[in-house]
Order: sequence, then structure tokens, then C-alpha cells
Amino acid sequence: PPPPPPPPSSSPSPTDILETHRQDLTARLDRIKTLLYEERSSSSAAYAARGNCTNYNWIPPVATSTFQSFVSSSSSTTTHLLSDLVQNLPLLPFEARKSSAAIFNYLLVCGMDGSDARQFAGVSTAFGGYVLDRAEILLGSLVRGHDGRGGPLLSSSSSTAAAGSVDITLLCGSMLRSCLRHVEIYRWILADSQCQRLVYPFLEVFVHDPNFDVSSDALETVRVMLTGSAPALPPPEGGNELLSAEEEQYRRNVESIASEFLARKYYEVIDERINQCLSSESNYMTRRMTLQLLSTILLNRSNYNVMIRYISSSQNLVTILCLLRDPSPHITLDAFQVFKIFVANPAKPPEVIKILFDNKVKLVKYLEGLHKEREKSDEQFRDEKGLVIGTLEELELEER
Repeated sequence: PPPPPPPPSSSPSPTDILETHRQDLTARLDRIKTLLYEERSSSSAAYAARGNCTNYNWIPPVATSTFQSFVSSSSSTTTHLLSDLVQNLPLLPFEARKSSAAIFNYLLVCGMDGSDARQFAGVSTAFGGYVLDRAEILLGSLVRGHDGRGGPLLSSSSSTAAAGSVDITLLCGSMLRSCLRHVEIYRWILADSQCQRLVYPFLEVFVHDPNFDVSSDALETVRVMLTGSAPALPPPEGGNELLSAEEEQYRRNVESIASEFLARKYYEVIDERINQCLSSESNYMTRRMTLQLLSTILLNRSNYNVMIRYISSSQNLVTILCLLRDPSPHITLDAFQVFKIFVANPAKPPEVIKILFDNKVKLVKYLEGLHKEREKSDEQFRDEKGLVIGTLEELELEER
């Protein structure tokens, strides 16, 4: 008779061991995330019970120990746990990815959001400094994560398997925007030496992704990059006057960084990339959100020189006139918000005046019917449209 089959091995296979470790990592990261949120909830309740007064003698133990543990290297390696998690995000189980991103975001913004944020400001500042010190690795990994390539520790075979994962892209986008809320990190990303690697890929590739979620997320990142927009800072103790001064200083800083960047890189950003996003070759959502971004940029007082340069171009006017006749009512409304700036400019160049004058009869007739139904509910739109029409009707060519 044949020999009996060998008894099953009591030792787990390498695959079983790996799966056990993956489950353990997922559970531990989820537990850390939960503890961080529970600590914040308790802190907010205690802050309210004290009459919205900060306890400067209290240091958040969970947030502090998490930061110290995640950024400390062991005696046997020079790598840091959180840095490794971010760089190898595609290798992690789905829930572990989400927890890693949540912890990363929390450590960056816990000192910026919420009424009791000043209790956590030390953790946010310290972690922001850590990210800035390792910006080449961490921020590079977050941008590469948008096309599925992952970080430098990711093997080529694993990269292929993970490529195109939408959830990785969205998590990387959220982490990058959290980084942008720190002024010094924001300044570092918009430095001339980093544009080609960290900024331009969003305008050249990611905003054109056929996946709606990916392109929308990329456009939101571009909006933050080019406008410096961020949620309000937490209220300090000392009244609204102090709040206004601190908020205003923060906003001045980020708006200054954004406006200086746009002034330096006007041709590369506006002419070469944003105008390309407005072309008929781009998808509907890319054109619409880019138009909204352009309007925000041009109407920001800190971008006055950028606005003048943009509305002095006859080619830019032609682009906006084409969008003003787009089949989509949403795009025509957004295009009007930019077109009105051309018309309102008191120092129009001759070539811009000529285009408007040559087309003013058609433009007036078209604008009179543009979003007619909106005029009853939107007084500002009605008044602005009337002003634009009136200005066009009075427009005359300058005598030479």
C-alpha cells in the first residue's frame, strides 16, 4: 500500500506569516488613530469646561508619544517608521493605508484646527519641521503616489501591481495639502528648484486624469498651491482683535508666497499650463475648475500684476470668448467671471479694445440673454452683467 500522506506542518508558511503581520499592522495603526481622536475629543470637552481657556501646563500625551515614536529611528536602522509607511503606501493593506494617512494628517494639523488647537500646536510645529527636514523624500513620495509609482523603497513589480490605485492617489493628495498648510513647507514646494518635480506634474498630467476623483483631487491641490488657501487658524485667547491680526499675518504670508511664485513663473504656469487646461481638448471638469481657479487668482488683490498681465493679452481674451460660448451653462458662467475683468480694465491695450469693439454688437446681444433666469435670484450677477453690457456699448476705438 502507498505510504500515508505526511502530517500537515505545524509551522505557518511565509504567506501566512506575512498576512499575520499585515493584519497586526492594520490593527495597531487603527488603534493609534482611535487613541489620537479620543484624546482630542477629551481635550475639546475639557477646554469647553474651562470656559475656553487653554491649559498651558498640559501636553497631549498620546499625540506627543505618537510623534516621538513614529519619527525616531531604531538602533538598527536609520529609517523612520512614518517615513517608511508613506513611501511604501501601495504595499500596505487598504485600511492600514487610510490609518497611516490619517495619522500623518493629524500630526500636521492638530495644532491648526479646532478651538483647543493651541494645546496641540507644539506637536504640529515639531512634525511640520520633521517633514520639512525630510521634504525631498516625503514630498517626492506623495507626488509620485499620484501616478502609482510610490516611494524609493517600492520594488518595480509591486509598483506595477499598485499602479492606478485611486485610493492611494487620494490619500497622497490629502497628505500633500496638509503639508501645504505649513508656511515653510509651502515655501519650499514653490521654490524654483522644486517646480518641475512637485508642481508642474499636477498641471501637466494629474488634472487630466480620466478618473473624475483623481482629476478633481489634483485640481484641489493645484488650487491650494497657487492661491495659498487654507482653513482659518484657531482662535487665540485674547479676543477677536488678536484673532484677526494672527489670521491676517498667516494669510499675508501664504498669499505673498503664492503671488511671488505666480509672478516669477507666469509664463510656465499661466501661459503654458493653465491655458492648456482651458483648451477644448481638456475634459469638462478640468476646464470648469481651472476657470474657477483662474478667476480666484485674478481677483486676488495680491495678484494685481498677474491680473494686469493676463488681461492685457489678446490671445487670453480670445480663449475666454470661446469659453463664453461653451455649450455648458456652468462654464459660460465661470467664463463670464473672467471676461468681466477684461471689460472693466480702464487701461485696455489697443489689440484688446479692437477685439471687443469689432465684436461688441454680437457680444451685447449674447450677454443680454446669458443666464437670463439667474438675474431674478442673483442681484450681483445682474448688476455686473449690466455694467459689462453698458461698458461694451460705450466702447470706441481710439483715434491714432
